[in-house]
Amino acid sequence: MSGPARDNVPEEPRLWQVKIAMVATPAEHEELMDRLSNVLCSDPDHEGPCAIPWAMHSVNGDSLSRRKRNALLTEIKETNWNPEEDDGTGKTGGRWRPA
Repeated sequence: MSGPARDNVPEEPRLWQVKIAMVATPAEHEELMDRLSNVLCSDPDHEGPCAIPWAMHSVNGDSLSRRKRNALLTEIKETNWNPEEDDGTGKTGGRWRPA
């Protein structure tokens, strides 16, 4: 329901989860984690809690089940589809690599 009374009411914060699956070297992974931390909290030396409360964790894909790893790799492939490698059947020739 919208209207004048509702338009002035600020939204309540909600809990969100953002997931990112990636294929990267350990160094690339660490760099991305650092960069994401800086986006979420640009001043790590500030006093008190962050303006936007957050937590971050990372899971090595080797610890996941084969089914979960394959599902994540499929999501990555679908997100980073490279038409230059498509042979017309939707399958790529050779081993898949990120675009």
